[in-house]
Amino acid sequence: MLRRLLISVLMTTSISASADGVEDQINLGLESYKNKDYKAAVDDLNYAVAQIQEKLNAKNAMLLPEPLDGWTATEVENNSAGMAMMGGGTHMSRTYQHGSESLEISITSGSPMVAGALMMINNPMMLSSSPDMKPYRHKRIKGMQQVSRNRVETTLALAGQIMIQINATNLADPALIERYLDSMDFDQIKNALLQ
Repeated sequence: MLRRLLISVLMTTSISASADGVEDQINLGLESYKNKDYKAAVDDLNYAVAQIQEKLNAKNAMLLPEPLDGWTATEVENNSAGMAMMGGGTHMSRTYQHGSESLEISITSGSPMVAGALMMINNPMMLSSSPDMKPYRHKRIKGMQQVSRNRVETTLALAGQIMIQINATNLADPALIERYLDSMDFDQIKNALLQ
């Protein structure tokens, strides 16, 4: 037990001294595994996975655009951990504000929700069942759009696995949706999220 405490203290010191403690944490988990201390190995490796997930979330946050001139934006919210209850996947969103105008952009991938949206987008008969829903395209990317009073919900299907949604409220100019879409790098999104 004393040896384990000493190793933890030494690891904590080396982790704080190094720029990236993930490898150290993995090595600590491997050492625990070799010593047949399986509970400690699981704890150590889970901690390493959490650190890696943080780095991945920070990298993926760059996929959402910066606010347009005159707009403000919240920090990127990453709800990938919560997606586990809905079958897994990645989900991130960011809210943009300009006075009473509001727009939320979300990106979802690797989730059963994407399959449901694709079914709607690829079946015009399903889209025509709602008078507020219509097919939509941004450049060559297929999608759908639902307009009701002061709300516009736009959904795009990217590469058959990624869903991009823009929920806008009180937009003075609906062309702002296109401007935000134009500011997104779809190739970068595909490279980051395709499995």
